[in-house]
Amino acid sequence: MITNFIKHKVRPDDSLSSIAARIHISENDLKAFHNQNCGKMNKLFVNNLKGIEFILIPTHFISEEKQKLQQQKLLPPPNYFLKFHFDMYSVEEYFEQSENKNLKFNYKINLNIKEEKENLLAEIHVKNLTKNNATPDDKVSSLALECMKSLYPISHKISLNGKIESFSNHQRLIEKFKEKRNDIEDFYVGEISQKYLNKFEKDISDEDYFIRQMQSNVLYQVLFPNLEWFHKKSTWKEKFYIQINSFRLEFSFQTEQLFEDSELVETKMTGTLSENCSLRELLKGIRIEDEDIQNNINAEIIIQYFTYKTTKQLREIKYSVNIWHQNELFQKHQLHITQYKDENLPITTE
Repeated sequence: MITNFIKHKVRPDDSLSSIAARIHISENDLKAFHNQNCGKMNKLFVNNLKGIEFILIPTHFISEEKQKLQQQKLLPPPNYFLKFHFDMYSVEEYFEQSENKNLKFNYKINLNIKEEKENLLAEIHVKNLTKNNATPDDKVSSLALECMKSLYPISHKISLNGKIESFSNHQRLIEKFKEKRNDIEDFYVGEISQKYLNKFEKDISDEDYFIRQMQSNVLYQVLFPNLEWFHKKSTWKEKFYIQINSFRLEFSFQTEQLFEDSELVETKMTGTLSENCSLRELLKGIRIEDEDIQNNINAEIIIQYFTYKTTKQLREIKYSVNIWHQNELFQKHQLHITQYKDENLPITTE
């Protein structure tokens, strides 16, 4: 609320309702405004002004309801729009797991969002990946990267509210890999490489399996959120992957917004696991009959979105999920996605 006010001397014919009517606000809002700003002056406890000498009247008043409506207009709309994403983001991904070495991955993502035959498409290209600040140089990791590189850019259809829902041309992905496979085989020789290449081709040929693999990656879940999440007013349920190649789990989420920054809105979503799942089930990716409840996990997700107030574009995402097993932290997974700023080019939010 804006707190500029004048000190009005109460006249004999004044009432709270008559003063409120003159300045076009409700009696309750006027009373609340006076009480919040009056300091040592007499507070208003009832709606009559008997015994009240002065009352504080706002010169520019925004009711809480109107303020909420104005703030709502600063959020991205619930339907996806072409300029929501920038063309490139930098990503830092961090894994901390009990009894295992911590891992940090850095990479960049190129996005080309376009409309084609009444569909919204997102072409995604992941590049410049490093692991613990070095380019992966072991044979298996290098081969895996070459296989994925042969598919990029991967084109996805985006739903009306912004989530990745399918490949735009699955058959073309298979063709691209087959076109590059001979070149990959020239460099990666041996039985192990052949087995990996055969399995990779088999996996990407199964469209349902491959899209589930993509969707279970936290990166794609948070980079392409359901934009309706930004407008949730009460607790809501959402199925979420917290382990790649596993199954989705139901979380109970709450959304809150912070508008204090002059340029950005921060939308924070906090979710707690609301269904039973054991650690063994999570890691195997299957439900196990008669699983011991003592092996159940607890989990919490926190996602923070930073969007521009003027353009509604996505500047930054901070994601973390903590998984506990038997009251001990089993795994922490963090993701920090930021708008990539090329120092040689001007940055614009237009």
